[in-house]
Amino acid sequence: MSTHRVLVTGASGFIGRHVVRELALRGHDVTASGREMVRLEANRESARRILCADLAADPLEPPLAGCDTVVHCAALSAPWGPRAEFQRANVLATRRLLDAARRSGVRRFIHLGSPSIYFRFRDQYDIGEAFVPPRRWITEYARSKWESEDCVRDAGDGALQTLILRPRAVFGEGDRAILPRLLAVAERGWFPLVAGGEALIDVTCVDNLSHLIADCVGQGWTGSGQAYNVTNGEPLRVRDLLSALFARMGRQVRWVPLPRGPALAAAWIAEQVALRRSGQPEPKLTRYGLGVVGYAQTLDIRRARQELGYRPTPGIAAGLEGFANAWNGHDRA
Repeated sequence: MSTHRVLVTGASGFIGRHVVRELALRGHDVTASGREMVRLEANRESARRILCADLAADPLEPPLAGCDTVVHCAALSAPWGPRAEFQRANVLATRRLLDAARRSGVRRFIHLGSPSIYFRFRDQYDIGEAFVPPRRWITEYARSKWESEDCVRDAGDGALQTLILRPRAVFGEGDRAILPRLLAVAERGWFPLVAGGEALIDVTCVDNLSHLIADCVGQGWTGSGQAYNVTNGEPLRVRDLLSALFARMGRQVRWVPLPRGPALAAAWIAEQVALRRSGQPEPKLTRYGLGVVGYAQTLDIRRARQELGYRPTPGIAAGLEGFANAWNGHDRA
């Protein structure tokens, strides 16, 4: 396996930090970029260079200097927000990075997409990568992630080889979004279970994702502009995932069943109120937030297994254990 000089964007975030560490462990020369210098410092032992950069505004040739590969983890990820912010952070930033990468002679570009593009208000099983965008998007985040994928597909040519990965619900040590939000809801001692928590969902241990990315950096891939679903490959019920999480965290939580229909209606009302308030602040309830735990969504990962050699090894139990140990130790600080 050859050594590569890799720029990892979004290295101040959860996924980016794991990718930087895994690439460095495999002997690659890593440049870590992000917008928060304080959080970027966590990469000091792994990255050769640490650079603070706004991908939507700053010159991008400096962080790309000497790099032959880009792993683009940076994104604005949220269930709520104005379209302009998502367009800037996810579409404009990706387009600028691709343009600068081609000018700088970068050969390979790995882009993290999002399975949020698949979301519908219905149960969906074994979703493949083939996708036709809806006439109306549920969230501006999902729209921007699809449009950023379009940029990547358009940029792939003989000079720049591109790859799109769509990891579902990434969690693990250092997670600052998915599992911490669930724990915050459980702080009151009870947890609302939409549709009884029976929805079947997929999640992804961050170690599996970072290992796959490092494999692709080291070994390459065939084709260009192709997308791959990434999960742990072990779907489970929402209730079972929550039970496993709370058990490892030592939490005693009472379940409160929440009918899906009334819950979505309440969320719609909350959204309408928020849209009429100054600044349109995110409501406590959103239809998307309820929908992702109230409707089944499982992804077909056979393509990643067959074409990228993806073998998810750390299971969900191991991922939850790693998160719990880190959280109880130092992550809250």
